[in-house]
Amino acid sequence: MRVILLCVCCFVSIYCTAQVRDVRSNVEKDKAEKRSAYSGEFREYESTSYSPPEIADGLGEFIVGGLFYITAYGIYRGLDYGQYLMQRRRVKHPETFSLQGDLVSGFDFKRNAGMVTSSVRGNWGLFASDMRFISTHDVTGSMNAIDWQVVKLRLPIKNIKLDYGIGFSYFLSPSKIYFDRSAGFDWCFINRRATLQGEFRWSQDTNLGRYRKESGISLDYETGLVGRFGFCPSIGFVYQDYFGTTQFRFVQLGMKVRLF
Repeated sequence: MRVILLCVCCFVSIYCTAQVRDVRSNVEKDKAEKRSAYSGEFREYESTSYSPPEIADGLGEFIVGGLFYITAYGIYRGLDYGQYLMQRRRVKHPETFSLQGDLVSGFDFKRNAGMVTSSVRGNWGLFASDMRFISTHDVTGSMNAIDWQVVKLRLPIKNIKLDYGIGFSYFLSPSKIYFDRSAGFDWCFINRRATLQGEFRWSQDTNLGRYRKESGISLDYETGLVGRFGFCPSIGFVYQDYFGTTQFRFVQLGMKVRLF
């Protein structure tokens, strides 16, 4: 009887902690499918005969190009003026021009999985850029990814900043890149010593399901200031869903360092 109970416990433990292995398997399958699809598209392209464009096509492209230029110029002028206003409020809101580094560890108690995240984020008025390295592990192994939100556009509303970003996630092994987007906020209060940050990230969809959806929230408090460096212990929670089949729920503790 003891032997049977031991076997059952081992089976349940392996089943509940096989999350990392499942994610890596799905990435490998997606990579193989994409490789096969690209080869098929290349053969189809080779068999397609070339036909010269018509005059109407060229006129349409000219009109579309002109409208695109006018729209792009208007957006550029709007962003330039917005950045000027952000510079004027820099003294009262120093966090809008800052550099932030994070080192965070998390644990999923139900699945016996751990995660370590290190990141760096630069804020420059209306714009920001965020890069992080994520290492997740359980008894089946580990998986690593580099996420880079290349450009984030920020909208300040008093002590709250809303942002939307675009970038990519590079899954290291097997090697695969996924397009990534994000939407989030940060709210400074208690004389800007406390900061509540929230973010939702979603990656491109695949034949196996969306690579990753992630929701996270964290709260940090500035406990010390050395020169222009602020040291902020943090606590947070992150939910991740890979391919709609594998989920993680991490409780996180870490340290954030801000340079103003």
